Amino acid sequence: MAKVTIGGRSYDVEVKGDKVVVDGHEFPVTVKDDGAYKTVNAGGVNYRVQLPPSGERASGMDVLVDYRPFTFEYEGRLGGGAAARASRAGGAPAAPRAGVKGGIAAQIAGRIISVKVKAGDAVNQGDVLLLLEAMKMENEIKAAASGVVKEVLVTEGQRVTEGDTLVVVE
Repeated sequence: MAKVTIGGRSYDVEVKGDKVVVDGHEFPVTVKDDGAYKTVNAGGVNYRVQLPPSGERASGMDVLVDYRPFTFEYEGRLGGGAAARASRAGGAPAAPRAGVKGGIAAQIAGRIISVKVKAGDAVNQGDVLLLLEAMKMENEIKAAASGVVKEVLVTEGQRVTEGDTLVVVE
């Protein structure tokens, strides 16, 4: 078992053959070597993962997941290579989207499973706005700042891609 920190979030991760256990949740994982990167299928979803060369892999390494940079730190033994993507799940305040003032963007592709706010609701920084399911895990999308919900741009059951604006808070 290892303590993994990626994107500023920590998880307990254990690699068990073709499965990865993240904070007690088990995911089937396959890894396909595509040359300069690996295609990791976790819970039925493919991710493009680019790692440093084998001899340079260590805690604190920089990785690219779906072309997004992350610093990957760990304590303990991972036992496999698929844990990098499997450990990326939500809960931190979402990043504001540059093109939309107050916009909260999806940090990962998935499906909206619950909308917790409506236009006109007052929210505080860190309040949960909605739940996004990705890799069979629920990711909390949180307010990056306090304000009032101006617009909710998604509905329950809707599929979103990374970077889509979900909610506008001003």
